[in-house]
Amino acid sequence: MHRLALRTLYAVDQARFALFRARWRQQLHVEDPASPNLRLAQLRIEPGGRVEIGALFATERKPGNLIWVQAGGTLHLGRETWLRTEHGENRLTVFPGARIEVGPRALINGAMLHAKREIRIGSDARIAFGARILDSDLHPLDCETPERTEPVRIGDRVWIGTDALVLAGVSIGDDVVVAAGAVVTRDLPSRVVAVGAPARPLREIASRNGCA
Repeated sequence: MHRLALRTLYAVDQARFALFRARWRQQLHVEDPASPNLRLAQLRIEPGGRVEIGALFATERKPGNLIWVQAGGTLHLGRETWLRTEHGENRLTVFPGARIEVGPRALINGAMLHAKREIRIGSDARIAFGARILDSDLHPLDCETPERTEPVRIGDRVWIGTDALVLAGVSIGDDVVVAAGAVVTRDLPSRVVAVGAPARPLREIASRNGCA
């Protein structure tokens, strides 16, 4: 009976997910198989916006993913990405004409990404709860200093710690660990632990490639 109940629940979830996908038509492209729990996301896609999700996408069977893609924007989540909501909401906002691209096997765990131009994250990234990645100051500094918007580039196997902040124009190399609470205001080379505000390399580390 338990197995039958699970199969029934799965079939119902798949049917609801099919309706959810049909609602968005060409604006939402999901490669199969993917978690039907995506239907529980608070998803808003404006005309001309697009969301692309790779196969084996995962998320919990609960609300907590707030995704807003504005006119002409694109959100791309690579194969085997995981939007985890157990530790807080994921808030992904793509402003008009902007792009967020997340590589395969990435984990976004209760974090915030806001792109006015472009945020590009490599494969096997770990974005911890409370972390924020912004490619813009979001407003002018003063009457003579306009809003600054510059792309953010984050390499492969980067771990952004709890409550860390990555700001506009930053490039982070591969195999970097950004410590909890760090504020990244300038580029970081590959294979370092970065700490502080502003974040600076504390020491070199080996590659995280192949780590469990």
